[in-house]
Amino acid sequence: MTDRPLVRVLGSVRATDRSGGDSAPAGAMPRRLLLALALAGAEGRSVGALTDDLWPDDPPRNPRAAIQMLVSRVRATAADGLLESTVTGYRVIASDLALAERAGAAGAEEALALWRGEPGADLDQDALADELLERATRARVRLLRLAGQRLLDEGRPAAAVPLLERLVEALPLDGPATALLMRAAADDGRVDAALGAFAAHRERVADALGADPDPDLVRLNTALLRTQASPTSAELVGVRAATTPLLGREPDLVLLGTTVPAHRLTSIVGTGGLGKTRLAHETALRLADRYERIVFAELAGAQEDADVELVVGAAVGARPVQRARRLAEVLPPDLPTRTREALAARRTLLVLDNCEHVVDAAASLTADLLGAVPGLTVLTTSRVPLLLPGEAVVAPRPLDADTDAAALFIARATAARPGVSLDLALVERVCSRLDGLPLAIELAAARLRSMALPELDARLADRFAVLVGGDRTAPDRHRTLLAVIEWSRRLLSPAAADALTALAVFPDGFTASAADALLGTDAAELLTELVDQSLLTVGEARPGRSRYRMLETVREYGLRELRDTGRLTDALARFDAWAVRFARATSPGLLAGLDPRAAGAVAEEEETLLAIVRRDARTEAAVAALALLTESWLYRGEFEPIAGVLPALLEAGRVPPASPDAVAETVRALAIGTSVALIASSPEALRALALLRRVVRRADVSPGFWTVFARELLLSPDFTAGVGALDALSADPDPLVAAFALMMRSQLAENAGRLDAALDDLTAADAITTRHGYTWLRHLGRINIASLRSQRGEAAAALAVALRTQREIEELGVETDVRQLEWLVAACRLSIGEVDEAERGFERLAESRGRGGAEDEADNRVLAAAGLAEVATVRRDVPLALARWDEVLAIQARSGSPWRLLAAGGALAARVELGVPVADLAVPYRRLRTRLIAVARLQSARIDAPVTGSGLVGLAAALRPVDPEAARGLLRLGVALAARRDLPSVARALAGVAPAEPPGPGAAARVIALLRSPAVRRGPGG
Repeated sequence: MTDRPLVRVLGSVRATDRSGGDSAPAGAMPRRLLLALALAGAEGRSVGALTDDLWPDDPPRNPRAAIQMLVSRVRATAADGLLESTVTGYRVIASDLALAERAGAAGAEEALALWRGEPGADLDQDALADELLERATRARVRLLRLAGQRLLDEGRPAAAVPLLERLVEALPLDGPATALLMRAAADDGRVDAALGAFAAHRERVADALGADPDPDLVRLNTALLRTQASPTSAELVGVRAATTPLLGREPDLVLLGTTVPAHRLTSIVGTGGLGKTRLAHETALRLADRYERIVFAELAGAQEDADVELVVGAAVGARPVQRARRLAEVLPPDLPTRTREALAARRTLLVLDNCEHVVDAAASLTADLLGAVPGLTVLTTSRVPLLLPGEAVVAPRPLDADTDAAALFIARATAARPGVSLDLALVERVCSRLDGLPLAIELAAARLRSMALPELDARLADRFAVLVGGDRTAPDRHRTLLAVIEWSRRLLSPAAADALTALAVFPDGFTASAADALLGTDAAELLTELVDQSLLTVGEARPGRSRYRMLETVREYGLRELRDTGRLTDALARFDAWAVRFARATSPGLLAGLDPRAAGAVAEEEETLLAIVRRDARTEAAVAALALLTESWLYRGEFEPIAGVLPALLEAGRVPPASPDAVAETVRALAIGTSVALIASSPEALRALALLRRVVRRADVSPGFWTVFARELLLSPDFTAGVGALDALSADPDPLVAAFALMMRSQLAENAGRLDAALDDLTAADAITTRHGYTWLRHLGRINIASLRSQRGEAAAALAVALRTQREIEELGVETDVRQLEWLVAACRLSIGEVDEAERGFERLAESRGRGGAEDEADNRVLAAAGLAEVATVRRDVPLALARWDEVLAIQARSGSPWRLLAAGGALAARVELGVPVADLAVPYRRLRTRLIAVARLQSARIDAPVTGSGLVGLAAALRPVDPEAARGLLRLGVALAARRDLPSVARALAGVAPAEPPGPGAAARVIALLRSPAVRRGPGG
């Protein structure tokens, strides 16, 4: 199943060796190591977890060294790349157990061949061996069931029987397993063997449990007995057997098989093209042993309500008769009476197919028949339920694009054109674009008779023109995808039909209030009608808040109708107007955290707002959306999405805003985007600054916070003037503005290395945010307070603040801030000597995954890896520490990342401390020096002093052995820039260095000059 190196545990423990074959590791402990890593899967195991796995009762004095020795022994014979290092420990790239656990129905038989004997037979009995045996058994049972069911579905019962016999052997008391074996044997023409399997199961259950077999199994046995006694079961009227297997619907069929007999009325409800009729036919065939007669009445031909009774009467054999012609003749019974009599004669299942266009008449007739005929069961298919008492509704979902839908597409495509070339990823993409609708998939697969798959994918931009034809025996409403949707639309009231097309402009669903705004009316009844007709689905995006969605096929139909009728421009204008109102209503309390629902509402509409931006970033709606989105991402601490929309911000900024509100939104969005661009050292930062400068010079720009922030801080080369503007704003009568100003001034003070002033401002801001209930700002300020105290080396005080804030902030769902706090807590614990607790914290951080982009995740990995490297350095585990620091520098973070610079400084200082030869320091020294110069040039007056200072301390540590005087110069400037002391390696390098005054506005120039001085440029390499 794979050509990659593999650890094999489904038998004796073996691994791919350097020759490409399999060999057993020498010794019990290497085998146990490979087993532990195979059980861990792709995530691997940390060193701590491996210690618990390998030595649960008596761990060695130095577990890391012991594990490293085992790893070395395995790597000596194993294929290259089989066993990899991770940030926290190790992992194996593949195992037969993982392949078996991941295998689906298509690969089940191949996966079963992975077993080579009893798993764990060469291991001592312990927790690892027990877990292996349990998981291997569970995987084998699952694969036997999948393989057996698949072979049955494919009409290969003879091949299924041996597998299902093994399944029953593994699960001797499992009724469903025995049922599968019985069906396979019966389908293979061996009914006696099927009955024997039931008898053996009944005996086992009686001996072990003192109980009888499951009722379903008893009914299956009874049905098989009847087939021996009589070749027929129920009389089938109008029930058709299919010529192709029904793929992907087994769970629905199982559900219907239990629901229909248990309820007198069951309705299969769903949108057009979902395969409801096919499900009804298949269900009827499977229930043939439960009824004496099954009648299938197709109501698609009923043109009006009065036709329903005629169609049903004809189906059950109760046709109208001629009235009496003479007074002496007895009047024959009317049609309703004859229909009831025909249904009452035998225990009957009546199937009413396609009720939606005559639903009232169908519901009335069904209610009458159920009341008059006690032994009658009714199954309906419809796009809307009948809404009768006791009705059970089964709502099949579209097929999953990458499993069942893809299997259906491949089966139909290869039948249409044997040998057709099919790329699985492209098949899954096509199925996803078709919403997993079986009809659409079958129509699409049929088109491969005359075109290649990539051509079909390209032409699906107009799916209604492409998806035509198909099965010639299908009714007209199922001959094209367009006919399916139009059939549903004709059943709507005029107002609901108009609403359906208008609401198609929402690309990612919508709320009831959004529908009200777009349609200009209370849309509750219209939405209910569309949901009832299966043209909308409704779910809870958040607790207590419903969200409506259309299948993409329905949405494209709506957009097509809008275009064809000339209403698209008006609909998009109303959509844009809603977006503007939503953005402006949501924005005011977002960053303050006044309304905890605001952030959730923005996250819910994120894709919708982004679609407006993608359509045309220059519109007023796009500017309002960008302002709200950038603010929301700032709130969540997710800076990468802000950087991602920077091109759209630049495009929007080139168009003069059309209103005062649009001016303010342009300034806000550009100010946030420009700030992130500067922090990330983006090449687009200068263009963003130029556009921002042009916008804030307008006469109609409002004097709000973001305007002042942009004008006085981002655009001013003189930070003194910028801080002066913040001085005025910090006393603003608007407490929100004052709190923002204080926090911004604190950030500037920190960046300038004035940590005392920064802490004072944060303390004042905390008082304001607490007094006025600005939840998010308060928590953000407290994170910064903890960070500042940590930077100053006040680890105990920082830890107390961080722990308190960590408990409070989780309710806001601001994941990035939570992870920053996790790092702060672990770093502080390390600084106060709680090494084991710190290690566990860094390991949790390394294993966590956030919602941010690749760069945010890279920063997180840098922090976690640096923390673990510091732990190893503190423990004086030289090989592990050096390996960990190498891993830190190998992480591909963005070049201007402050965390990357901080970690690079720590790595260099730690290498010196760990005794790395001076000559080996030259390359990392040169890289760090070059990066510091580049960042200082780009940031200029906005230099991040503490991060830059930490980098200078790392350079100083490397330079000290060869040029102590030049090293002292780097250290003095590093201290003046308030180098962070929460990295122990940097803090130790600073020991004994006297404090110094911050360098002031010319810090960047001083840094560049010092880094370019001959002694510093020469470095440890001479």
